[in-house]
Amino acid sequence: MMYNTAFQPRRRRRFPILSIIILLIILGGIGFFVYKWQTGNVINVDTGATLFIDECTGYVHVHASTSTNQVVLQGLGGIFVPSSHAQDSDTIIINGCDLDMTVPASINLKINADEIDVFGVSGQMNLTTNGGSIILVQDTLKGKSVLDNNGGPTIFQGSIDSSANSTPTFSSNGGSLDISLPNDASFHLKIAGIVDTLTTNFPGVAVTDTSGPDANVGVSPQATLTLDVNGSSVILHKG
Repeated sequence: MMYNTAFQPRRRRRFPILSIIILLIILGGIGFFVYKWQTGNVINVDTGATLFIDECTGYVHVHASTSTNQVVLQGLGGIFVPSSHAQDSDTIIINGCDLDMTVPASINLKINADEIDVFGVSGQMNLTTNGGSIILVQDTLKGKSVLDNNGGPTIFQGSIDSSANSTPTFSSNGGSLDISLPNDASFHLKIAGIVDTLTTNFPGVAVTDTSGPDANVGVSPQATLTLDVNGSSVILHKG
């Protein structure tokens, strides 16, 4: 019996360099993802900027941070959310939903979402839900702020800028308003529409007169606080 004893070269593994490149790309992608998850999606903003979020069928949670020029979208939901700068304005448009973000303590907000929470922010706020909750804690409303729950609950525990050009409005169509202001709050109260029930411990505001007239609380200068309601229950208290 004869055997083929001729030298047979060992077959080389094909494309080892390509495999290494693919592995490096995968590892780089994982590293980038982990970095973004840890640091968040950072958006640089100018002083006096307005954050604009529209048509969010989910939640937006906003917390003040120590940064004066950065908005950070946190968590998996905010890593790759796109943003843009509106032309000829200081408005930053964020095209996302289900967001948990930190913002400068002084910033303006314009948000339309199913659920909105804001903690520790001072600025002009236009917040709208369609029957969802609006919760603000340790915030200061400035300028022509409007909180409109369209039938949902609004809870506000904060302050309103007492300057004469401050005209915050709480709007509710059949929902509820629970507003807690500091003991030394100064405002001119206007009621537009019909209040279902009014509970208050502010002197000079009549509990039984749920459709007006206007009332003055505190000393000048005074903000104009408007309750634009339709059959809504209102709690307006100090402390």
